[in-house]
Amino acid sequence: MQAKSDLMLFEDFKQLVDLLVTEDTEELNISGGEPFVNKSIVDVIEYADSQLSCDISCATNLSLLNLEQIDRLARTRIKLNIQFPYADENNFRKSTGNGSLSDVLQKVRLVRDANIKIGLNTVIQNDNAAAYEQMIMFALENELPLKLLPQIGGKKSDRYKDFIIPVLDKYSIEVKDKGCGALRWVLENNRHRTTVLYIDSPCFYHDIETCRNFAEIRIHPDMTAQTCILKDDTVKLCFEKGNTYVKQQLQELWNDFTTC
Repeated sequence: MQAKSDLMLFEDFKQLVDLLVTEDTEELNISGGEPFVNKSIVDVIEYADSQLSCDISCATNLSLLNLEQIDRLARTRIKLNIQFPYADENNFRKSTGNGSLSDVLQKVRLVRDANIKIGLNTVIQNDNAAAYEQMIMFALENELPLKLLPQIGGKKSDRYKDFIIPVLDKYSIEVKDKGCGALRWVLENNRHRTTVLYIDSPCFYHDIETCRNFAEIRIHPDMTAQTCILKDDTVKLCFEKGNTYVKQQLQELWNDFTTC
């Protein structure tokens, strides 16, 4: 569920989940924008948790998360993927506008204390090697899983791995190519251990076969579906015609996804 225009209505989300119940769904990822702008977001997560057996995750900056929501989320299987651009206060504030790294870290502690699964998501936007090495060390010292995602469409994004991988190899005790452009390291230093996932996106190489294996279908708040994030092609899902019709729409959308 990704923000494209307005917020997704809870009833629309329920329709989507009811459709996914009958499908072989690997993961439901709720993202945005900031999902917690939607006042129904915890209701959304609770409903998905009660109906689906797949993994459920939510990408958030934690800024709007409150204690009552943390308490409710602790009773679900949700994993919170924290949008985490930098590990130092100055760069964090510049990147987020007026965000406070210390406030986010306090929320991270509250979430971890509630035994909610948590990880860091960092979009690599430039070749500032020192800043991203600092991020990797921060994740390792705090034993937080880290996902590194080079910005698609950014200048030289396909080359960021040239300075990221040597840093990861320095502390690596295990590395695995998960296929579909995903490389996973297990890092260890001073008795601290964590995992880092680097997404070497197939978009960089216009590799449609890998992309189809790696890709996902995005459902926007206006109930339009999209495959490639770099393309404007969308299909309006017609739930009023029934789930069978919507499944056909999604299948046709996927079948037409043949070029990068």
